[in-house]
Amino acid sequence: MIGKLERIPLREVWKHEAYDFTTYLQDNIDILNDVIDLSLSSAEREQGAGSLSVDIIAEDEAGNPVVIENQLEKSDHEHLGKLITYLSAIGAKAGVWIVSDPRPEHVGAISWLNESSGADFYLLKVEAIQISDSPPAPLLTLIVGPSEESREVGETKKELAERYPIRHRFWTELLEKAKNQN
Repeated sequence: MIGKLERIPLREVWKHEAYDFTTYLQDNIDILNDVIDLSLSSAEREQGAGSLSVDIIAEDEAGNPVVIENQLEKSDHEHLGKLITYLSAIGAKAGVWIVSDPRPEHVGAISWLNESSGADFYLLKVEAIQISDSPPAPLLTLIVGPSEESREVGETKKELAERYPIRHRFWTELLEKAKNQN
C-alpha cells in the first residue's frame, strides 16, 4: 500500500519559531547538511553577534562559523537584513536562511549576494509533511545556493561595470577632440 503525502501547516508542528523549530534544527542539524551539502556541526542557539542574537551558529568542516536564520513565515526584508548583519558581525563564511515562503525578490537578492560577495548564501524553503498517520517531518528544499556559475556571472558583471568608465572617458575625449576640429 502506498500512502498519500500531505502538507501540514508549520505552526501545527512547531508552534513557536525560536523555542520549537530552532531547537529542533539545532538537535537535527544533519537534515540541513543533506540539503546544502555541507558538514555542519556544533550548532548553538541564540548566540551573540554584538548586541544581537543569531538563531543558530554552526561550524562547517573547516571550523568556519555558519549563520542560520529561521523564519516560519513568508520571507521579509527584516530577516534578510538580520542574516547579512549576523554574517558580518561574526565573520561567518556562509549564511543559511530558512523560510516557509520565499518571495521572488528575496530569491533574487540571495542570488545577487552569491554573485557579488565573498560569502556563500543559501535560501531554503521549509515545509512540514506526513504520510498517512506518520509523525510529521520537515521537508527542506534548496531554492538558491552558491555555485561556480554564480561566481562567474558575478565576475563578468564586475568586468563589464569596470569597462563602463573607460568607454565613457574614451567617447567623451573623442567627442571633445571632434568639436575642436572642423
